[in-house]
Amino acid sequence: MNEFSNKNKWKLTKRVLPQHTDHAGVMWHGAYLNFLEESRIDALKKVGISYFKLSEKGFEIPVVAAQLKYKISFVHGEKVQLISQFKLVNKIRLNCETLFLKSNGDIGAKALIELVLVSKQNNSIKLVRELPVQIKKIFLLLEEGPEI
Repeated sequence: MNEFSNKNKWKLTKRVLPQHTDHAGVMWHGAYLNFLEESRIDALKKVGISYFKLSEKGFEIPVVAAQLKYKISFVHGEKVQLISQFKLVNKIRLNCETLFLKSNGDIGAKALIELVLVSKQNNSIKLVRELPVQIKKIFLLLEEGPEI
């Protein structure tokens, strides 16, 4: 995964709850994926479209690849800050790199999620090979990052 550029970064703060942990109180590996999805949905909302509205328009943004690198465990009750950046790749793939930061700024985990746009019509799902203008604008706003 590349280092983050100086672009504005999407931020979401979460707290590790009992349902996010294993029997030892350590954040369960699957909870990271849930946090990542919530972070992406939050960023979409902040650029002006809810995932629900996107879906109503006949589109979905499924994950096609996920890479997680765990460095330092999070435990029950701990705050986790997710710092994310999006990048439009090959005109149709949207990559999202995320750092999971501990309260002291240490990196607890790194993730790279690769997404694509698909259309769902007439009970079929097809990869969108040319982004509609409105969707491309949304992806570029995600790439640009939030306004400060």
